[in-house]
Amino acid sequence: MTNNKLNCVLCLLAGLLYIMVPHYLLPVCEFASAGSSQPHGDSGPEMAAHDGAGGMSPAHAVCFYTARAELGLGLLIVMGAILLAFPGSAGYRAGILALEAGAAVIGALFPTVLIGVCQSQRMPCRAGTLPALIILSSLFFAFSAIASARSRKG
Repeated sequence: MTNNKLNCVLCLLAGLLYIMVPHYLLPVCEFASAGSSQPHGDSGPEMAAHDGAGGMSPAHAVCFYTARAELGLGLLIVMGAILLAFPGSAGYRAGILALEAGAAVIGALFPTVLIGVCQSQRMPCRAGTLPALIILSSLFFAFSAIASARSRKG
């Protein structure tokens, strides 16, 4: 398998993992308790603020919005992987891989700084989803940054 195909496949896999981790593999609170009678555990999740203008609904936990953001980011990464499947110059590939590295940084910022997850250590989003997204983002950043630098060389 050539480096171009390997880059495409690994970016596609990373994008699918960004989509699947907070929804299916290590789901956030609302997706983890979809069939349960108590949707948010003992103490309940940290609720999102309602801005009064139809913004965030107070009925969802903060981690729900992190999962939504990671879904959009995963779709963006998959689109980048599809673009890598087409022939192009070394600069074209390096640029797409650099954008993928930037997406990896954003993937780590959603659950840690930008949106967040529930504060309770017992919540599924804090115990499973958060560490998984940080590890995924770190590995994907390292891969895409190295691949971008190698693509520039030829």
